[in-house]
Amino acid sequence: MRKFVLIAFVAISAITVQAQPEKLWGSTAGDSVKCWENLNIAGSYYQNKNYAEAYDAWLQLYTTCPGASKNTFIIAPKVIESKMAKETDKARKTEMVSILIKQYDDRLKYFYEADREGIIKSDKAADYLKYNGDDIETAYKYFVEAFVAAGNDMYPHHLNSYFISSVRMFNDKKIELDKLLEDYDQITGALDYNIIKYGNEIALLDTMKVKGECDAKCEKNLGNYAKYLDNYAKVQSNIEKMLAPVLSCDKLSLLYTEERFNENKTDGKWLKTALRMLEKERVDEDGNSTDCSEGNPMYNKFAEALYKLEPSAQAARSIGNDALRKKEYSKSIKYFEESVKLEEDPRVKAKDYIRIAYAKQKMGNLSDAKTYALKAASANKTWGDPYIVLATIYADAAGTCGENSIEKNAVYWAAIDKLNYAKSIDVEVTNKANKLIAAYKGSVPQKSTAFALGYKEGDKHRIGCWINETVVLIFY
Repeated sequence: MRKFVLIAFVAISAITVQAQPEKLWGSTAGDSVKCWENLNIAGSYYQNKNYAEAYDAWLQLYTTCPGASKNTFIIAPKVIESKMAKETDKARKTEMVSILIKQYDDRLKYFYEADREGIIKSDKAADYLKYNGDDIETAYKYFVEAFVAAGNDMYPHHLNSYFISSVRMFNDKKIELDKLLEDYDQITGALDYNIIKYGNEIALLDTMKVKGECDAKCEKNLGNYAKYLDNYAKVQSNIEKMLAPVLSCDKLSLLYTEERFNENKTDGKWLKTALRMLEKERVDEDGNSTDCSEGNPMYNKFAEALYKLEPSAQAARSIGNDALRKKEYSKSIKYFEESVKLEEDPRVKAKDYIRIAYAKQKMGNLSDAKTYALKAASANKTWGDPYIVLATIYADAAGTCGENSIEKNAVYWAAIDKLNYAKSIDVEVTNKANKLIAAYKGSVPQKSTAFALGYKEGDKHRIGCWINETVVLIFY
């Protein structure tokens, strides 16, 4: 052991001499030996997942020679938080929080990495909010700084915490509504970017898989990208829920007035935000969605002004929405088809397809309506709404396909099948699906009638026409 220490001492002495201007391994040769020992002790505890036990050695290392090794900072958050979890003294915990926050700044000081700056600052902001939540102004300031550095590279939980701090600042009257909406635009813009990015990556790998070209690395990436996409989508949903109580339709009507429109009608960014706020969905417990655009006299003016400035997907969609509410179905389809072509986000594209399907259904073109419902399902494979819509399309076709009462009403079995599938892939549509299932069960042919026509329970029946579905006869 003495021989090892001597060798370490000589080696570190040499390092210390070379690095003396910055004193990376401490001020003296003795410090250097201690730093080397504490680095190994802390690393050993950490490697064996004894994180709290690593704290004392880590603290000595961090205090004496913070610039000695980047590993000092890599292991810091886990070590400090694990020690904090076991600490009962409030003053000691407060001290550890200060050390936790400071070590992020020191990491950037001693081991600056341009591609990691944003994430390190985001971690600092998230931890500050977690442990110093009462000081929301400082937490918010840290998030603003982190977003400048990270932008679209912010992790999902960072973006979620950033928006929490923004909402709290608004609720405490420390920022105005316009600033909250600006933050919302920035944060959802980063979420949209990543959702589109990973959605496109998954689509590409899915194509490779269908062709039999997806190797082990491809399969691994497919799984990872699906998790990333799910995480960003969940945060986006959570942010929408946080914003809904803050922005009632009444508040928006006071914000988006004729006077403000005249001030901003050539400002594309302002118009986009206004339309997004008015179109933001509010989903009730039954899964039915509403927004603030209906009945708002300024909505159409915003949409037309934005389309004139830039015929983007959002502008076209907004005009389509306005036309759909006015039952101008042909006009709505025209603009939704344009928004589909311009839209990059497959989930948003899916909603446009659903709107086209609805318009086609209202026009009585059920075959085309089915086509667009299936396009929506393909664009967003985990969304249940396309199958809800498809079920209503099938139900509308009752009496049009087949030769007898059983065949003509077999569409209700097909509709129930689609509703059950919708629930299986999307729990959020369960209530809506169950209500329709209950209604459609009452329209399924009677068992006695079926028996008289030569059908029995469990038989399979192929529905022809444009429906082309095989159903199993079940009587309720």
